[in-house]
Amino acid sequence: MRRIIFHVIIVFLLLAGCSLNSTVTEEDEQEIEKYISQEVMSPNFGGEIFSAYEILATNEEKGEIYLWALIEEYYKEGEEVEQGSGMSVPMVLKIDRSEGASKVISHTLPRDGSFYADDIKEMFPYFAELKALDYPSNHIKKLIKEVESEVAEKLN
Repeated sequence: MRRIIFHVIIVFLLLAGCSLNSTVTEEDEQEIEKYISQEVMSPNFGGEIFSAYEILATNEEKGEIYLWALIEEYYKEGEEVEQGSGMSVPMVLKIDRSEGASKVISHTLPRDGSFYADDIKEMFPYFAELKALDYPSNHIKKLIKEVESEVAEKLN
């Protein structure tokens, strides 16, 4: 029984520093989207970067937002819209709120290959780590639909 209580206390303490219910405003969302589209990935085919993301957790004390992002390049080839480079990846955004409005100042991505899982465990709080390590394909499909909708509005 003591062991169960101990585990509950540990989980509570881990959760206390982070929040699933993020306090991300609409302005924060615009800043995040702008940053992802301009700073995380460059277009390889001269196209435009589009993105969609899901916030997995936030940590106000550390000034971090943990999210999964889908970032895709689209470009026009004649009359056709083509897909260029892209990525679907978990990341940590470092946020500066010192001047009132949020400003994304940097990001961290996990390394590929055998480093991936260890990097996720190091970068994310426990409950966001679990989500990032097993991010559901239906969530990625939702992000794809968001990006495709934005592309259709802007490029067609």
